[in-house]
Amino acid sequence: MVGVTGEERTIIFQSGPEGVLVQNATCGELLPESENLQINESVEAELKTMYPEIEYVVLMRLCVEDEVREYRASREDFNTLEVGRVAKFRVYRSERDLIERIVEM
Repeated sequence: MVGVTGEERTIIFQSGPEGVLVQNATCGELLPESENLQINESVEAELKTMYPEIEYVVLMRLCVEDEVREYRASREDFNTLEVGRVAKFRVYRSERDLIERIVEM
Protein backbone atom coordinates (compact mmCIF):
# COMPACT_ATOMS: atom_id res chain seq x y z
CA MET A 1 0.00 0.00 0.00
CA VAL A 2 1.47 3.31 -1.12
CA GLY A 3 0.73 6.91 -0.17
CA VAL A 4 1.20 9.46 -2.95
CA THR A 5 1.96 13.14 -2.45
CA GLY A 6 2.72 14.88 -5.74
CA GLU A 7 5.58 12.93 -7.33
CA GLU A 8 6.59 11.25 -4.06
CA ARG A 9 5.44 7.68 -3.36
CA THR A 10 5.75 6.34 0.21
CA ILE A 11 5.23 2.71 1.21
CA ILE A 12 2.74 2.70 4.10
CA PHE A 13 2.19 -1.05 4.59
CA GLN A 14 3.57 -4.21 3.01
CA SER A 15 2.02 -7.62 3.36
CA GLY A 16 4.01 -10.79 2.82
CA PRO A 17 4.54 -14.33 4.06
CA GLU A 18 5.96 -12.99 7.33
CA GLY A 19 2.86 -10.84 7.93
CA VAL A 20 2.11 -7.13 7.65
CA LEU A 21 5.11 -4.81 7.81
CA VAL A 22 4.27 -1.28 8.95
CA GLN A 23 6.50 1.40 7.47
CA ASN A 24 4.91 4.27 9.43
CA ALA A 25 4.13 3.76 13.15
CA THR A 26 1.31 6.34 13.12
CA CYS A 27 -0.40 4.51 10.26
CA GLY A 28 0.16 1.17 12.00
CA GLU A 29 -2.15 2.24 14.82
CA LEU A 30 -5.00 2.34 12.29
CA LEU A 31 -4.72 -1.34 11.34
CA PRO A 32 -6.91 -4.02 12.86
CA GLU A 33 -5.07 -7.19 13.93
CA SER A 34 -5.14 -9.51 10.92
CA GLU A 35 -2.85 -11.90 9.04
CA ASN A 36 -4.04 -10.50 5.72
CA LEU A 37 -3.83 -6.75 5.18
CA GLN A 38 -7.32 -5.33 4.64
CA ILE A 39 -8.29 -1.66 4.56
CA ASN A 40 -11.84 -0.51 5.33
CA GLU A 41 -13.35 2.85 4.34
CA SER A 42 -12.63 4.55 7.67
CA VAL A 43 -8.94 3.53 7.63
CA GLU A 44 -8.68 4.71 4.01
CA ALA A 45 -10.28 8.06 4.95
CA GLU A 46 -7.82 8.51 7.82
CA LEU A 47 -4.87 7.66 5.56
CA LYS A 48 -6.08 10.23 3.01
CA THR A 49 -5.64 12.94 5.66
CA MET A 50 -1.90 12.08 5.55
CA TYR A 51 -1.57 11.27 1.85
CA PRO A 52 -3.78 12.90 -0.85
CA GLU A 53 -3.79 9.68 -2.87
CA ILE A 54 -3.61 6.02 -1.83
CA GLU A 55 -2.53 3.29 -4.26
CA TYR A 56 -3.25 -0.36 -3.61
CA VAL A 57 -0.36 -2.30 -5.13
CA VAL A 58 -0.12 -6.08 -5.39
CA LEU A 59 2.69 -8.28 -6.65
CA MET A 60 1.45 -11.10 -8.86
CA ARG A 61 3.29 -13.87 -10.66
CA LEU A 62 1.57 -15.01 -13.81
CA CYS A 63 1.29 -18.79 -14.12
CA VAL A 64 3.05 -18.73 -17.49
CA GLU A 65 6.00 -16.63 -16.25
CA ASP A 66 8.53 -16.73 -13.45
CA GLU A 67 8.61 -12.94 -13.23
CA VAL A 68 6.67 -11.15 -10.48
CA ARG A 69 4.89 -8.00 -11.67
CA GLU A 70 3.42 -5.05 -9.84
CA TYR A 71 -0.26 -4.27 -10.41
CA ARG A 72 -2.51 -1.55 -9.03
CA ALA A 73 -5.92 -2.61 -7.72
CA SER A 74 -9.05 -1.09 -6.22
CA ARG A 75 -9.39 -1.22 -2.44
CA GLU A 76 -12.09 -3.88 -2.79
CA ASP A 77 -9.92 -6.15 -4.97
CA PHE A 78 -6.90 -5.50 -2.73
CA ASN A 79 -8.94 -6.67 0.27
CA THR A 80 -10.13 -9.77 -1.61
CA LEU A 81 -6.62 -10.99 -2.45
CA GLU A 82 -4.65 -13.11 0.02
CA VAL A 83 -0.90 -13.62 0.15
CA GLY A 84 0.07 -16.92 -1.46
CA ARG A 85 -3.38 -17.73 -2.92
CA VAL A 86 -4.00 -18.22 -6.62
CA ALA A 87 -6.29 -15.64 -8.20
CA LYS A 88 -7.54 -15.14 -11.72
CA PHE A 89 -7.84 -11.48 -12.69
CA ARG A 90 -8.51 -9.23 -15.66
CA VAL A 91 -6.54 -6.06 -16.49
CA TYR A 92 -7.69 -3.04 -18.46
CA ARG A 93 -6.56 -3.06 -22.09
CA SER A 94 -5.43 0.57 -21.88
CA GLU A 95 -3.52 0.10 -18.60
CA ARG A 96 -1.93 -3.34 -18.41
CA ASP A 97 -0.75 -2.78 -14.82
CA LEU A 98 -4.23 -1.95 -13.44
CA ILE A 99 -6.50 -4.80 -12.32
CA GLU A 100 -10.02 -4.33 -13.65
CA ARG A 101 -11.47 -7.04 -11.43
CA ILE A 102 -10.77 -10.34 -9.69
CA VAL A 103 -12.41 -13.09 -11.73
CA GLU A 104 -11.87 -16.05 -9.41
CA MET A 105 -10.12 -16.94 -6.16
